[in-house]
Amino acid sequence: MDTDTYYRIADKIDSGPLRAPRAGDSYSGAFIDFLRLIYTPGEAELVQHLEMPMKFKSAREVAEAAGRDEAEVRSVLDGLAAQGRVMGFGGSFAFPVIASIVNLHNFKEEIGEGDLEAARLYQKFFIEDGFYRYYESSEAGTPIMRVIPVRAAVEHDQRMLDSEEAHAIIDACDNLMLVPCPCRVRTEKLGIRECREEYPIGFCIMVGISSPYFEAIGVGRKVTAQQARDYFDEMQKLGLVGTTENYDDPAHMVICLCCGCCCSILRGRTRWDNPAAFAPSNFVARASEDCVLCGECAERCFFGAVTLDEDEGRAVVDAEKCAGCGVCAIGCAQDAMRLVRQNRSETFSGPRDLYRTIAVENRGG
Repeated sequence: MDTDTYYRIADKIDSGPLRAPRAGDSYSGAFIDFLRLIYTPGEAELVQHLEMPMKFKSAREVAEAAGRDEAEVRSVLDGLAAQGRVMGFGGSFAFPVIASIVNLHNFKEEIGEGDLEAARLYQKFFIEDGFYRYYESSEAGTPIMRVIPVRAAVEHDQRMLDSEEAHAIIDACDNLMLVPCPCRVRTEKLGIRECREEYPIGFCIMVGISSPYFEAIGVGRKVTAQQARDYFDEMQKLGLVGTTENYDDPAHMVICLCCGCCCSILRGRTRWDNPAAFAPSNFVARASEDCVLCGECAERCFFGAVTLDEDEGRAVVDAEKCAGCGVCAIGCAQDAMRLVRQNRSETFSGPRDLYRTIAVENRGG
């Protein structure tokens, strides 16, 4: 049956560490409908034989599994790869990572065919059905992403590791692309973007192995390391929070610049009920005696961590709420707010360590 094919695709996606969107004990019906937007019934008959990264299959293997002509299968898969609906490298194919699947319709700002329906279905399976919990963290509460502290906000006597700093992550990567932020693109297309007057739609910085995927599908633009660093700094000055994967290895895939109203990661804490939505940095903001209680830091904080204390005569920071981003500090005209080290979370050594842990925790192992 046609429906069975899409459920088999969901099974394959569910085999990845982040699982597939569910509603109770079964797959979200909105997600199954979302898959129908991505793959026609004929395409679904072929892609059901693919696997999640990093298990790639050749066109010949897919053709044998489907009982179809290899040349025909290669033509279909190449066409899907050109649209980002599958990953294709050197004649081998796999499903995209889950972040690319659910955001597929929102890497371009123009409204294309099916984009609005995809956005509505996303609202259902991601928010209403609660997939954000698996997208942000494991069943056991291990965050997939972590906050990047602003180097310029760190107190001069505090040591900052290269793995904690965005410029060092950027400099360690050969391939860099700016790709439109799918979170703000989606809310813009739906007409519900709350931050329209404050921030541009802007870009995510795609680094490392994610860049060839976006380059192959003609999305985004290549930039130099200096251009990427400058863009990151510019967006943080505006008030956006930097995040990346929760590990130390420089082989990252993305650096996001997030708002508190659209971002699929930060909203776990700013709007929803997932305190493990991201790992805070190992820094906490602290105000000095130079604070004049102007309130700019409190206004810039997405997490409600900063309050003004008339008795203390300075801004006071709730360390439990503070993400350690430093956005409050770089907005302080008095240079009174700084980041100081407070070790409170451990990052993983690399992507294998992180995603193996996520996979085990999501399956009760």
